[in-house]
Amino acid sequence: MPLPVVDERTRSFRERLFCLRAGQAPSLPRASGDSGFVAHLAMSTHGATGWDWSFRLVRQGVGWSFVSDGKLTLFLDEPGQFVPHDAKAGDQVAVRLPRARENLFPHRFTLHGGQGGPVLPHGYAKLFVPVTFEAASSLVEAFASRWADQLRFGLHVCNAPNDFDRADGAIIDVGPQDEAGAVKVLDQFMRQHPKAVVPRGRPYGTVEGPLGLPRAVGQGRTDLADGYGWRKSHEAVVSAGTR
Repeated sequence: MPLPVVDERTRSFRERLFCLRAGQAPSLPRASGDSGFVAHLAMSTHGATGWDWSFRLVRQGVGWSFVSDGKLTLFLDEPGQFVPHDAKAGDQVAVRLPRARENLFPHRFTLHGGQGGPVLPHGYAKLFVPVTFEAASSLVEAFASRWADQLRFGLHVCNAPNDFDRADGAIIDVGPQDEAGAVKVLDQFMRQHPKAVVPRGRPYGTVEGPLGLPRAVGQGRTDLADGYGWRKSHEAVVSAGTR
């Protein structure tokens, strides 16, 4: 997903009133992040795999299948790589894939749940977690564990060590049917790592949510990860300019 095109007023509003930075935003020249830190986050998943339900079966033969999500087509030639096993061409299927997504969103390392990313059609919760740099890998590890095997969500963590001085160091996108499960994983993590989350205030456009963390409701794919913060900041700037 490309970086949003925004003006300086929107960028400044977002940094000050959404990210709630204590100082200047760091220079982040690489949308893919710090390669060493990203590798560390990836290792924290311990190779976790899960089911991605965004695919459809295109065609198949004896011992092989083609599946596609509309953008990516995969050739599968090993048993058990998709379910249901009796699917026919055109049917929706789930493909077993690594849960880590290193370049899905600019400046974020993304981890999906054991059952894939969040369900989007009817709105989804966005939980903002001001996790510290030191605890980021432990947060990824917690959400890559068996605690999250039956959940669908997207955990988006800053992918540069100098980018954690903010209220949204980690963002969890999760549908209503999986929010309670994600909060349970998060609660267990916070109990095990009591210094991992440092309150930094409530970002613009959010309310107090579970565990005292900021929460908002996202709509559609453009609000995933940092999209909601960019949208709300842009709307605030436009509204102020029309008064």
